[in-house]
Amino acid sequence: MKKGLSAENVATSMLENLGYSILERRKQVVAGGVKIAEIDLVVKDPEGSVFAVEVKSGKASVTDVRQVYSNSKLIEANPLLICKGFSDSSAASLASELNVRYLLMPEYYLFTLEDFKEVAKEIVYDLLTLYLSPDIDNLTEEDIKVVEAVSSSNSFSEAAGKLNITEEELGKKISSMGFFRISEKHSFNDLRLQALLIKNRWNQRKLFEEIKRKLK
Repeated sequence: MKKGLSAENVATSMLENLGYSILERRKQVVAGGVKIAEIDLVVKDPEGSVFAVEVKSGKASVTDVRQVYSNSKLIEANPLLICKGFSDSSAASLASELNVRYLLMPEYYLFTLEDFKEVAKEIVYDLLTLYLSPDIDNLTEEDIKVVEAVSSSNSFSEAAGKLNITEEELGKKISSMGFFRISEKHSFNDLRLQALLIKNRWNQRKLFEEIKRKLK
């Protein structure tokens, strides 16, 4: 999901509820034909003052404070930072020193429809690439035992226990098999889902082979 964009949508709603008018979104600042900056939002407050807004989905650092201040000077506006607080006291002190106004982003907020679409696309893509492409042509009986153990367990340690091996040994077996798609972001549930799919496809293949044998 594009977190910066979703945070920007939330910031826009916040500002409009406070009476600000949105003048521009993602304003490109160009000098000599070269883009030198992009300002998330340009807004006007109820009193008519114009602000260059920098939106952060997390906490703002010293660098973020400097950026919004510099951007505001480029378009001769006031600096406004929307974030979830400051990363440290130095950032907070600098914001006060440079007279950077700030608004706190809510800790939790709802997705917009566009955010939901982005998340749905990512989920579908992950499902297709992770779970619908295992190659089972070279699956051995030993591999099947590993698949059975993983697919019927609720944790990595439980699967290792069913095979009477250590977790480290199980990890090496899974890596060497080449049937699983694994990375640091995947949990045991991801592994189990893949094992269930591999097991299902293996059973289907065995069934088809048995049907063909009987037909002959």
